[in-house]
Parts: sequence; structure tokens; C-alpha cells
Amino acid sequence: MRYPRSTAHACLALAAAFFLGACQAGKSQVNYARVYPETLSRGEPLDIQVVRGETTLSFTNTTSRVFGPSTLWLNSYYSRPLEGLAVGQSIKLPLADFRNEHGEPFRGGGFFATKKPERMVLAQLENDGMLYPLVVTRGEPVLK
Repeated sequence: MRYPRSTAHACLALAAAFFLGACQAGKSQVNYARVYPETLSRGEPLDIQVVRGETTLSFTNTTSRVFGPSTLWLNSYYSRPLEGLAVGQSIKLPLADFRNEHGEPFRGGGFFATKKPERMVLAQLENDGMLYPLVVTRGEPVLK
């Protein structure tokens, strides 16, 4: 069976639009994407351990300090705001929520990942004009 040339062109255009759209799927704009604040003062390391899973990270505030609105930075490049962090509070976040200044997500990996996952080598908490290093206990993805 032969299809009219216009039908073939329409199918080809539809397929091209789908694949071009899929290329941009990982990059969506967020209002918190920004440049790493290199000029901020550095505080003493906090006793907060950041553990990386396959596509998430988790941490617990084991300090005796309450943190108000803050930003969590990964690898001095990706950030995500936090509403606050109470004493003893545990948080689990998707790595895809962390964005660089261009709005690109942290490559966390997972079953459908098309690129090699990034290592997490540095985690910092930005709070009250200071950057506090956190303890990264597992920077490689944990596969289930």
C-alpha cells in the first residue's frame, strides 16, 4: 500500500518534533537556578551526613542547631533551596531537583538514564551568608 507523499512528510515531521522535544526534556526552568556563591565565607563543617542513593540523597540534621531557609549545594555547581532544617529532621530529595545556573539537573542515574551518573564529592549548606561543608558519606550511586 502506498501513502500519499504529504502523509509521509507529516509522519516524518511529527517524529522529528517528538525526538527534538525529548532532547530538551531534562532541562526545565526553575526559579532557583543560580551561580555558585564563591565569595561567601566558609563556616566550620557541620555534623550532617549526606548519603547518596541511586536517584536521591538523604541527610539528617544531627547538630543542635536549627537552620532557617537555606540552599543545599552539590559539587559547587548544583543547588536546591530548603525551607529550613530542624534539629533531628531527616530529608530525602530527588537528585533531579538540584539544578545548575543553566537549569540543567544533576545527573543522578537510574534505570532509564542515558548518561553516566555524576559523583557527589561535595555538599554544602548555604545559610545566613555562610557556606558550611557537610559530610558526604557515599558519593557514588547506590544501586538497588
